Amino acid sequence: MNDKIRIYLADDHKILRESLIMLLSQEDDIEIAGNASDGIETTKEIYELDGRVDILLMDIAMPRKGGFDTAREIRDSFPDIRIIFLTMYKNEEMLAEAFENGASGYVLKENAFEELVTAIHQVMSGEIYISTVMAPLLLSGFLQNEKNNRDLSGREREVLKLLAEGYSNREIAEFLSISVKTVETHRANIMKKHNFKNITELVLYAVRNHIIEV
Repeated sequence: MNDKIRIYLADDHKILRESLIMLLSQEDDIEIAGNASDGIETTKEIYELDGRVDILLMDIAMPRKGGFDTAREIRDSFPDIRIIFLTMYKNEEMLAEAFENGASGYVLKENAFEELVTAIHQVMSGEIYISTVMAPLLLSGFLQNEKNNRDLSGREREVLKLLAEGYSNREIAEFLSISVKTVETHRANIMKKHNFKNITELVLYAVRNHIIEV
């Protein structure tokens, strides 16, 4: 019985991909199920493997079909496959989007050779893994969100939740028994305090901070 962890590696950087295959092949409990340079080829080969992959290790930015689109399609058909994104993007927004698209791990390419094996084992044990270099960014973002949340009034938090759930200004006004103009004022204050540029950023914030459930 084969009890090795089956890895499929997708990255358009050939030298990096081959280097990581060499690194992982040295581990006694890991085997490479396949590799590809783009999302279309990745999806095709995983279907040909009938989903017999434990972890899909994948870049986010790939030609023809990106990592997020590929992840959604594969997770729909093979929900047991765990996904670790291997990326150069060192920002909180991309990290959040990765986990919204089904990630179990997020490893920066600059730390791949030091962290990848640990990430694989941690994800296989049912936990999540985030590159250690991301910790200060996550802490900074958490503290800023906490500060911004404290800066919102109780009514502003109510309006924020309803806006994120898709209600119009008029519907919110009727629901809260206040005027449309008051809703507009609360909305403007919320956007300013959190520096939201549009309603999409507001909704993403609400999802990431569990203000609404999706």
